Amino acid sequence: MSIDDDDFVDRHIEDGFPHRPDDTDRSSSADLSPLSPKEAVSWYLNRRRNELADSSLYTHQSSLNHFIQWAEQVGLDNLNELDGRTLQEYLHWRVEEAPDSVDRLAPKSAKTQYDITRKFIQYCEVIDGVMPGLHKRVLPFRVKKADEVRDEMLEMDRIKEILSYLETYHYASRDHVIWVILAETGVRIGALRSLDIKDFDPDNRVLRFRYRPETGTSLKNDRKSERLVALIRDGSVEAIQAYINAQRVEITDDYDRQPLITTRRGRISSSTVRKSVYRWSCPMAIGEECDHNVTMTTADAWRCSNNACPHMIRRGVITHLLRNNVPVTFVSDRCDVSPEVIKLHYDGRSEKERTATRRQMIEQRLNLDREGPA
Repeated sequence: MSIDDDDFVDRHIEDGFPHRPDDTDRSSSADLSPLSPKEAVSWYLNRRRNELADSSLYTHQSSLNHFIQWAEQVGLDNLNELDGRTLQEYLHWRVEEAPDSVDRLAPKSAKTQYDITRKFIQYCEVIDGVMPGLHKRVLPFRVKKADEVRDEMLEMDRIKEILSYLETYHYASRDHVIWVILAETGVRIGALRSLDIKDFDPDNRVLRFRYRPETGTSLKNDRKSERLVALIRDGSVEAIQAYINAQRVEITDDYDRQPLITTRRGRISSSTVRKSVYRWSCPMAIGEECDHNVTMTTADAWRCSNNACPHMIRRGVITHLLRNNVPVTFVSDRCDVSPEVIKLHYDGRSEKERTATRRQMIEQRLNLDREGPA
């Protein structure tokens, strides 16, 4: 798992926490105060709670839970004992030994773990829990451009097949509406969760995304992520309205808001959204053969090794828009992602496709210039 804002940690490594004025003078642990790993992690997360988006905070918490686990394994009860070599042993363990679904973390995921660890240690310095300057012993983890790019994508043809199945056999169900909104808008999970009933405007065929951290939901880029997104695909508005009328669980959340997509416990969770995407992206879930190695039924198809994650839908949607010559600035506004990040992470077109699109756009522009004003 990676941090929502890929360069968040890098941009805040040196300016997030104040440095002690005597950092360069103190070279021993004589003046440190005993600090357990669990206590340090708890304080750190509380400190960052109002600074990070919910998804980023979750990533920090998940990463540092591994640190607590490692500390318990090696018998580290007091962070005063940490030094550069011990930190390197932990980072090696985190990248090479801790992963349970892969042999080792991918370079970009490893970079995330290094960056969070460095930031956490810097905080521990401020509260006299570790040796001053120890965070500098966590050298920056550099990732090659080739390793930054994510190739995984759910093609729009496949997305349409799944939508067609859900529309036929599970119309206006919660899963159907999750897929309708993800396929229509390409939004992130946090944005999907943030929607209330009043954010759905069927008359004008739009969804409104709003930044409301004080009442439990946030958006990736804070208020810059607020926008209206038009519902263009045939049947999207009707499916969402049918879900509200007949299948939505009537419930309010802890802030007395009426979430658009609900469970019996309230607003839908991120894990429930992911599970829906995992399940229905397995070919067997829609009646097709799948070469997964585990015997399973349709009900637990979410465990399939061939399924997709929400990011793959988002990338497929953005690539589909680009393939249909939607200007990248329009895609940027609709999907809340900068043109630079689109180019690096979300443009799944081949070089041949990109060249053809550029040629077509240039030819259209030149023809308009030749014709002149009407």
